[in-house]
Amino acid sequence: MLAESVTAGGAKAVALDLFGDVDTRAAAAAWHDIGSGAQLALDGAALLDALARLADEGEVGAWVAGSGFEARPDLLARGAALLPLLGNPPELVRRVRTPGWFYPWLAARRVPHAAVSVVPPVQLEGWLSKDARACGGWHVRPALTAVPGGGAGHYFQRRIEGVPMSVLFLADGHRWHIAGIARQKIRPLGGHQYVHRGGVGPIDLPAAALDALRAMVDSIVGGLGLVGLNGIDFILHEDGPLLIELNPRPTASVALFDDCVAGGLLLAHAAVCRGAALDALRFLPLRGVRGSEVVFAPRAGRIDDETADWLAAQGWCHDLPAAGTAHAWGDPVCSVSASAESTAEVERLLAERRRAVMDAVAHAASAS
Repeated sequence: MLAESVTAGGAKAVALDLFGDVDTRAAAAAWHDIGSGAQLALDGAALLDALARLADEGEVGAWVAGSGFEARPDLLARGAALLPLLGNPPELVRRVRTPGWFYPWLAARRVPHAAVSVVPPVQLEGWLSKDARACGGWHVRPALTAVPGGGAGHYFQRRIEGVPMSVLFLADGHRWHIAGIARQKIRPLGGHQYVHRGGVGPIDLPAAALDALRAMVDSIVGGLGLVGLNGIDFILHEDGPLLIELNPRPTASVALFDDCVAGGLLLAHAAVCRGAALDALRFLPLRGVRGSEVVFAPRAGRIDDETADWLAAQGWCHDLPAAGTAHAWGDPVCSVSASAESTAEVERLLAERRRAVMDAVAHAASAS
């Protein structure tokens, strides 16, 4: 989605990612493979090599980091030394992804958040085991079933009842503008209970909850000096929004709110990271409700020519796999989108389209 946002805004994009989806390659002037999509594993050497080549060629002025760097602020720093990084500095990313620093910092600023412990709670029931240096929800599991130990990013977080939501915002280090608020789609997949599948938005919050969320964003932006696109995951609890985590980078919600600003969110991100004032951007009202959802393979198989053509023909299908792409059960196949006047209709369309894709993929797998 990041390359598409840049291209739609009238600029040139070069994509570096793990998947090389058909639509990403179509939007980008060039694509560089920097890891394994099947294993969701970023190859640091491949990334640095690609950035060095782009810097030498001189046609690309900077780069934007998406997801996948949560555990690699060192890689962000090495990449930024080769080609300017548009976004928050690597040291800030490291601090935000260090639970023993970030959550006490929130507490000191009285930012409402779910209770966190870096050591196992006495009573594990009601707590989740998490990894601050991972993404997508794959790492989240009930603390009672978690494997003992863990790396530097491992921590425990109190499970909160409420609606999982997120807010995407642009910041210039002091001021900020909310691009949109989304309700997250989180459902089990196999042994993983909290897999992030997408979102629906914009969602209107009650006035008191919105005021509390705005105060949360203001405190965090001012305290950390956040720049560019950032996202906060939160639970809308009966007492108001409780922060779950901060993503100091563009998030998947760009797909929902890209046209909230003239030229698109990625070019706006680049502009403020280069020093432009938020006031210089032209923000636009969002119309209707949008939704996006990742579809996971219902069985192992391969995308044949017929299925690839069918997926590409659907205007609501994105992150398209090329013909011949193999997948295991549970691998991400593509994503589907929907737009309507209500969240209920968007949810209905997403479910319908998800089933259609799963049926097509299952049919191709059974025929192979």
